[in-house]
Amino acid sequence: MKTLQIQTSKIDYRSLAVRILAIALAGILLYTATKKVMDFRAFVAHIETLSIGAGELNYSLAAFIVFIEYGLAFMLLFDPLKRWLYWSIGGLMLLYSAYIYAILNFAITLPCSCQGAFKSLSWQQHYLVNLVVLLAAVGILLLIRKPKGHDNLRNK
Repeated sequence: MKTLQIQTSKIDYRSLAVRILAIALAGILLYTATKKVMDFRAFVAHIETLSIGAGELNYSLAAFIVFIEYGLAFMLLFDPLKRWLYWSIGGLMLLYSAYIYAILNFAITLPCSCQGAFKSLSWQQHYLVNLVVLLAAVGILLLIRKPKGHDNLRNK
């Protein structure tokens, strides 16, 4: 009589943690990009209040920001082991943080085009969200790095 052999393997907690964090980051990016698209005119108007450039430049900048957020989110979902993704997300969060700093310290009014869950956040809480996202990106970079003498997650 043949017996059924069930193969069990150890759970790769590093891969699991990377996947969970990548999905969470993608969710945040998808959420924020979708909220911008849902009220794109208001998002463009917000950028116009910052006096960054002329009308067409503001529209292009708004579209570029949405494109970047969607692009990074989809890449996180389909290929979460690329280091440059997390460096890009970290850079994006640093840019957002610099933007918040500039708004708080140099703007005449405090504009905010945030919608949904982020609308009720204070500016300090926006900093905290940026910090959490930045720490998640750094955490994933640490998890997928190649320790001496070991293969990284990409090679598994």
